[in-house]
Amino acid sequence: MALARPYGQPLAPAAAQVRCKVASERSEREAAFRLLYDSYTHSGLIQPNPQGMRVTPYHLLSSTEMFVAKLHEQVICTVSLVGDGELGLPMEAIYPEIVAERRGAGIRCAEVSALADRRSDIERFFPMFLKLIQVMLPYSYQHGVQQALIAVHPRHARFYERFLKFQPIGEERAYPHVQNHPAVALCLDYAWLRETHPKVFREFVGRSIQADELRSCPMSHEERAYFKPAASFYDNAAKEPSWSSDGEHVQADQEACAA
Repeated sequence: MALARPYGQPLAPAAAQVRCKVASERSEREAAFRLLYDSYTHSGLIQPNPQGMRVTPYHLLSSTEMFVAKLHEQVICTVSLVGDGELGLPMEAIYPEIVAERRGAGIRCAEVSALADRRSDIERFFPMFLKLIQVMLPYSYQHGVQQALIAVHPRHARFYERFLKFQPIGEERAYPHVQNHPAVALCLDYAWLRETHPKVFREFVGRSIQADELRSCPMSHEERAYFKPAASFYDNAAKEPSWSSDGEHVQADQEACAA
């Protein structure tokens, strides 16, 4: 999980100028990893590392896709979708029984993770996040995902429940990979959403997306080798928690949480 706060100077791009897509080349992934790093170090969620990137072991797998929002070829927002692959899901670190139950029932799940935005203005961040989600959730649906899971800070759960209709499935627990900050588990079941909130389903999950926005382009062997050193700091952070329980919440209402 990763609690991330919008970071950097405010931007006010017109929605039509921003392109949201699956990251498909090394430059886009590196820009997203550096944006994550800047956001997380600024929020006190991770310690600095010499790579200057926030990369998780899940990012190195073909079962994970990064999504980016770009303005004039600059990555300004990112979120990842972690499929249930070789390493499982990030939230299994604190909610193993929740994931195991769904896996045992044959439910195909994916986890929303690694969210960061460079804007510091909450009024600009949330519309951009929703725009990016409108690409990520349809992508997951079209690739057979039945439930989207997420671990979020308790104070942000209401946002996901209100706007995207996520439902709580796990009580508050400490999350080692973000210095033991608290998290709660939420779930968005696509079949339930289609039945109970058809308008929200059409807007965020069942909507049509341009083919080029959904084209997957897995990391090459060379890319994995390039990003792997930065991924080693993910486990180190979990072993050495050293932050105060509220350190990242100086402007907490602007943060979003994703593993």
